[in-house]
Amino acid sequence: MTNISNKKSVMIVLISIMVLLSLVAVSYAGKSQTDAAETSFRFVVMGDSRGSSDGINETTLKSLLAEVQGLSIQPEFIFFTGDQVMGGTDVAQELSDWNDLVDDYYPLNKYYPALGNHEDDETIFSNSLTHLPSNQLAGYQRSAYYFDYGNARFITLNSNRKDNSGNYIVDAEQRAWLESILNNNGKTHNFVQFHVPAYPIGAHYGRSLDANEEERDALWDILDEYNVTSVMTGHEHNYNRREIDSSFSGNGYRFENQIYQVTIGGAGAPLSTTTRNSDNVVVGPVASYHFMVVDVIDEIAEFNLYDINNNLMDSFTVERNTNSTPPSSTSTMNFQNGVFPVSAYEGTFDATLSENDPIVNYGAEATLLIDGDDPSRTGNNKYAVLKWDVSDIATNKSVVSVNITLDVTDASSSSYEIYELKRDWSEEEVTWEQNTSHSNWETFGADGFSDRGSVVLGTVTANTTGTYSVELNVEGISVVQSWVNDPSLNHGLMIANSSNTNGLDISSSEAEDPTLRPKLTVIYE
Repeated sequence: MTNISNKKSVMIVLISIMVLLSLVAVSYAGKSQTDAAETSFRFVVMGDSRGSSDGINETTLKSLLAEVQGLSIQPEFIFFTGDQVMGGTDVAQELSDWNDLVDDYYPLNKYYPALGNHEDDETIFSNSLTHLPSNQLAGYQRSAYYFDYGNARFITLNSNRKDNSGNYIVDAEQRAWLESILNNNGKTHNFVQFHVPAYPIGAHYGRSLDANEEERDALWDILDEYNVTSVMTGHEHNYNRREIDSSFSGNGYRFENQIYQVTIGGAGAPLSTTTRNSDNVVVGPVASYHFMVVDVIDEIAEFNLYDINNNLMDSFTVERNTNSTPPSSTSTMNFQNGVFPVSAYEGTFDATLSENDPIVNYGAEATLLIDGDDPSRTGNNKYAVLKWDVSDIATNKSVVSVNITLDVTDASSSSYEIYELKRDWSEEEVTWEQNTSHSNWETFGADGFSDRGSVVLGTVTANTTGTYSVELNVEGISVVQSWVNDPSLNHGLMIANSSNTNGLDISSSEAEDPTLRPKLTVIYE
């Protein structure tokens, strides 16, 4: 009797376990694909499968896709960095052929291509890939889009549009959209692809996004600000991995992070080993057909590159977390002739306006003279006018603080005020009476309402010789912000006080020692 009772107990336990397992299975099956992928998923990246003269390099593309099919863990989708086909007048048919070919390996809706310069036509490209998200950015059809998978956002940009000079750019409209989908999106990883490299190294060096450096740097500034996991491009028919860091800063942008631009351009197009710029190139150029496997495991993205014979060519990891998007950070830029931002900078202009010599130009003098009574007991004034070209700071930046550093050669016990100049002037022509050789100040000495502002922006009280710094007040910051927003409003500053009798002398932008010249320091975010 006891034996039978024990058997019944065992049976009840087994049945309970089976029910519990079935409930767990149902619960897991009910999870979305996105939830299931949070921990681990894989995708593949390829690019440039066009033929050398027409259509597709079918042999190579098929071989690469066969290698992908042989992976023990299959990809959820395939990113494609552009130039699927050769293009031309029959680009629509070629894209249809490409769709038919790749569909033999994975369903077409698993491929996410970027528009390449050989596809060229945004409408034909969009019509051939109807599974791609459409018009997420108005006017771009399916050439600029994004989708989310697991803990990552995948963004495709259109690098095929051009500026007025015919250079490839990712324009301001697209950049604004990019920032909107990166900002606070809650994703651990952001992967970005576009066809034309921001920083090419070989055959297309100087003819990619780098042909318009200002637009390129504005794009990379956004990618850097949000510390994207990687940027994947094509166009150059090889593989190379390049680390873009602060050494690439330019045009008023300061990069704070280290981001790999990975060129994946070996799915069939004619290979190239040309190298014209190798700064910060970690690997490559490698001229062999290839594909990239990316495994995302929580905060880690592991990249492995394989050639057409499944040989490992490169391997690296990138770690990101939900805090990888840094808070708004500040950058500092100095402006000083012959020193900052670069030694070639010659954007500082200055001169003395002398009431005692009202038609004499002092723009070439090495010293600026400021006084309210010179010669003594005449009551004649001397004012200093200064201007720095700050157009290297991008117009979308917000000025946080402004500091002026001067070299005092004759100290003064008196204080001198700083005012905004409202009228443009020429260093080679400005005098007490004239702002240029063809135009007078509204009031001599730039004392008119349209000549200068009445609000004090800062005060210079330099009672010892040597280096002296003055920080501009809120009104001064606002004036410099206006220069950043619109460089045409930058007419510089005046240092003056008509009541003082103890003069102040400072080194000008013509001082022999560049480090003694007037320096403007702008901190912005």
